[in-house]
Amino acid sequence: MELYATKPVDNCFHVYSDGTRLVVLCDSDTDFIYMMNQIAVAAYFCKLSILSLEVMRTHFHVIVRGDPDKVEKFRREVKRLIVRRYNRDGLGELVRKSIDIQVDRILDDEELRRKIIYVFRNCTEAGYEFLPEDYAWGPGRVYCHEARSENKTVGELGYRDCCRLFRTRVKLPSHWEFDKKGMLVPASYIDKDYLSQKVFLSPRQFIAFLSVKKKDLAEMEAADARPFLEKRDESKLLKEVEKVCNDMFGRPVANLKQAEKIDVALRLWNEGKTHSIKQLSRLTRNNEDVLRSILHVPKKE
Repeated sequence: MELYATKPVDNCFHVYSDGTRLVVLCDSDTDFIYMMNQIAVAAYFCKLSILSLEVMRTHFHVIVRGDPDKVEKFRREVKRLIVRRYNRDGLGELVRKSIDIQVDRILDDEELRRKIIYVFRNCTEAGYEFLPEDYAWGPGRVYCHEARSENKTVGELGYRDCCRLFRTRVKLPSHWEFDKKGMLVPASYIDKDYLSQKVFLSPRQFIAFLSVKKKDLAEMEAADARPFLEKRDESKLLKEVEKVCNDMFGRPVANLKQAEKIDVALRLWNEGKTHSIKQLSRLTRNNEDVLRSILHVPKKE
C-alpha cells in the first residue's frame, strides 16, 4: 500500500549534465560560486522557478518548473555560460563540444519528490563528508528550516556592482540575498512556496522521502546515464561492434549470418555498450522489432 497517491505534475523538469564528459567542471570555490550563481541567473532570465539544484565537481543537477520551451532555452543558456567560463583558459571550444546537458520531464508528484531528494542527497552519495543540508553547493537548509540571514541583498548594490559581482547584465530581484563570498543564497530563489504547498506538504512527508532506498537511487542514476550512453559517438561504437564481430566470428558485421548478428547484439547489450535499441539495431544490422522482442524492451509510444 502506498503512503501517498500520486498525481500528475505540469511543467517540472530535471536538467543535468554528464559527469563523465569533463574531468573537472568546478575546481575551486570560485568555480562553484560561478556555477551556482549562473544557474540561478539563467533560470530567472528564462522565467523558470528552481525547486532544487546541486553542483558537483564534474556535473550538476537542477530541478526546474516552467514552460518546456523556456526549459530548452535554459539548457542552452547554461551551456553557453559554462563555455564562457572556460573561454578565459582557451578551452571554451573543447568544453562546448564535450559537455552534454539533458532534460527529463517529470511526470508525477512522487517522481518529483524522489528527484528532489536524489539531487539533495547527491553530495553524500558521491562520498562527500557532509550532511546534504551542509553541502555548500546545493540547496542548503531550504528544506529543513528557515535560517536567520545576516546576508546582504541585491537591492543594496548598484546595477554596475551587481553586474560585476554576478557576471550578468540581467536585473535581478532586489530581495535576493548573497553571502560574503558573493554567492546568491539558494533560499532566495528556490520556490519554497511551491515546495511547501505542492510537493512536501509536511516535515513528515519530507523525512519519508529523504529515506528513499538505495535501490531507487541506483535506478535514478541509471536513468540519468541512459541518454548519454545513447548519444555516444557512433563511430566509436561501430569500432566496438566490429571488434566484437571479429572476436566472436572472425568476420565484419556485413558478412555475418542473421543469427550471428543477433549474438553480437546480445553481447553488446549485456555489456552496456548502448541502451538504445534503435542504435543497436542500426549498428548490428538487425531488425529493431526483433531485438525488442528478444531483449523484452517495449517500444515507447
